[in-house]
Amino acid sequence: MQLGPVAIRWYGLTVALSIVAGIWLTRRAAATVDLPQDLPDRVALPFVVALIVGARLAYVISHPAFYLANPLEVVRVDRGGLSSHGAIAAGLLYAWWLGRREGISPWSFTDACATWIPLANALVRWGNFMNGELYGDPTGLPWGVVFPTAPDAPRHPLQLYEIITSLALFGLVHRWLSRRRFEGEVFWKTVGGLSAVRFGLDFLRSEYRVLGPFALGQLAAAVVMVAAVIFLRRGQRTW
Repeated sequence: MQLGPVAIRWYGLTVALSIVAGIWLTRRAAATVDLPQDLPDRVALPFVVALIVGARLAYVISHPAFYLANPLEVVRVDRGGLSSHGAIAAGLLYAWWLGRREGISPWSFTDACATWIPLANALVRWGNFMNGELYGDPTGLPWGVVFPTAPDAPRHPLQLYEIITSLALFGLVHRWLSRRRFEGEVFWKTVGGLSAVRFGLDFLRSEYRVLGPFALGQLAAAVVMVAAVIFLRRGQRTW
């Protein structure tokens, strides 16, 4: 979509909506997890910058050949290329730093953020769907989609699969928050669930294999899944 000299793209629009929704939902959750009510507004800008930088760096690192040959493309975020797992890593680092600066629990901050993470994932995947990217293998199933970027055959609309599961998880997150037993529980359940879905769906993207039957995204998802299991088991033992 072109608005005068400005090109409005689906991916950018969904990221912007994710940021707005994230600030609002974090503010609503703040009191539930014993955070200052004004904290989400005060840290919104640096936190968003940290997430985008982390997501971009992770994407660049995962595509070394292209960016070594085209180093100026590293800063061209307008051309896409963000990694959700990079955003998770950057978010954890920011939460740790914020906890030290503000004297709050970093895990409570991540629990508040968990209220919007699945929704943000669903919104971004809609942008991926509209852009015709991150689709799966060819399929004969009736809901297969012929993407303009892959007109050879109907393909698994992995973006829609992930949207459906992310919205289901979004509904669960708010129940988990109201019944939270220990700090960090909601966050690790959320990112662990999202990573499990990603790990499973990536088996339907055979052209992206990098290690045996596994795609690059699955390796990162596996790390998050293992971390989530370890943290949740430790939390349950101390509760």
